[in-house]
Parts: sequence; structure tokens; C-alpha cells
Amino acid sequence: MKRLAHLPHQRLVRAAAAAAVVLALLSAEGELAGLAPRPYAPAVQVGVLAAAALAGAVAIRNGVGAITHGLDRQATMTIRNLSTWALYALLGVAMASAVGFNLSGLLVGGAILGVIVAAGSQASLGNFFAGLVLMLGRPYRVGSSVRLRGPGLAGIEYEGTVLDMGALYTTLTTPTGEVLKLPNSAVVTSALVLGDAPLRAEIDVALPPGTALHPIETAMRERLGPAAADVTIRPRALEAGADGKLVCLVQVRSTAAVKPTAVADALALAVAEDGGRRAGRTG
Repeated sequence: MKRLAHLPHQRLVRAAAAAAVVLALLSAEGELAGLAPRPYAPAVQVGVLAAAALAGAVAIRNGVGAITHGLDRQATMTIRNLSTWALYALLGVAMASAVGFNLSGLLVGGAILGVIVAAGSQASLGNFFAGLVLMLGRPYRVGSSVRLRGPGLAGIEYEGTVLDMGALYTTLTTPTGEVLKLPNSAVVTSALVLGDAPLRAEIDVALPPGTALHPIETAMRERLGPAAADVTIRPRALEAGADGKLVCLVQVRSTAAVKPTAVADALALAVAEDGGRRAGRTG
């Protein structure tokens, strides 16, 4: 526990030390290159800048880690993504100035290049700015269960638990264990359904025509116990033929983890009990 308590302090110390190293290297870069023989001066300059970049990365990583220590996962994601991008941009500007680049002279050319790059990377920029909107607006949190459907998702409904909110993609995990990375631009234009318990299992089952679905739902809830917050069975299609069966989709939602094998066993027993009741009535 003491080690965990001192972790933010240690990170702050490492960040401060690394930042001091960056400032020292950048301020002494010219002198260090001048001390080396003329043929090796460019190599020394590159080495100093590489060391400064490495120290800067250490400072940023530890500084952001210290700031976000103890915060909830959602706040950590937001601060980490926004501050890391800004700090790396400042580090790049500082290193460019140390090398001797005239940044003011690149403004016009940079503006033209920026227009060209923006035109060629509209999708990436759209995802980035949509990610900023999601991080600042916070329509959902990391760990939330969401359902999304919109024009950017080709009309397909996606459902899962939010694992990460990145700069370009939102990561979901589905009830089957698949990991989905959805573009932020598609997510921000989609309709969101929040508040439902996470979907833990989906099973297709073929039932005889005329089967009452409500008793099977009730029996499954009783067998799964408190873990099953909601069990729904929805008809999907009727198989062709005289003895065609009704194909249904069984969904189990729960705030706690539910094993797929437990769901399958509960469904099989509930269907068997319902078949026994119907056989007893007809007999």
C-alpha cells in the first residue's frame, strides 16, 4: 500500500528530472557539438537531440501518469489523450527551434501543406475531432454498455462494453468476446442507447410452432438466478415446411458476468420443461 501511495510522487520526480535533462540538453546542444571534432559534430548534434527526445517522452509519460493517478478511467482517458498530444507537439516545436529551424518562415508553406494534408486525410481528421467531441461531451464512459446505430455504421447495430476512447477509434468488446474498433466520426453521428445492462450472451434456438416464449424466459431467469438481469426471446424467422420451427434470438443482459455454458444449459432445460408441459396437456 505504501508503494502505491508513493507512486504519484515517484512519477512526478522522474518527470521533473527528465524535463530538467531535456532543458539542459537543448540549451547545451550547440556547445556539445562544438566540443567534438568537426567531422563528428553533426553526429553529436543528432545524438543530443535523440537523447532529448527520449528524455522528453519519459517526462511526458510520467507527468501524465502522475496527473491521472487515482482518477476514474473516463477522466484518465480524456486527460491522457488531450494532454499527451499537446505535450508531444510542444516537444517537437522545442526540438525544431533547438536545431535552428525558422518556424515563422514555415507558416505560409505550412498553411499550404496543411490544406493539402487536410484534403487527403479528411477521414482521419474527422475521427480525431469527433474523438475530441466524445471526450469533452462524455455521452458515455469507459465500462458503459452502449448500442449504436447510424448512417456511418451502414445501418448495422453494434452493441458492447466500452473498453477505450482513443483519439481516432472507440473500442468495444462484444458478448462473444470480439473487440470492435469503431471510427469516432461514425460513433458521434450514431444514435446511442445507454443504461441497459451489458449484453452477455446471444443464442439462436429453433422452437416448435406455438411455443409460448414467456414461460421459457421466466424459467431461464429462475435458473440463472440474480446474475440474469433480463432475459428476452424474440422471434426471428419461421422455417419453411409443414414441421417448420420458429427461430428465435435469446439475449441475456446482466451487470455481472454470465457464462455462455450456463445460459445454454438453462435454455435447454427451460425448453425441455415447456415441451413436457405441452405434451402433458395434449395427452
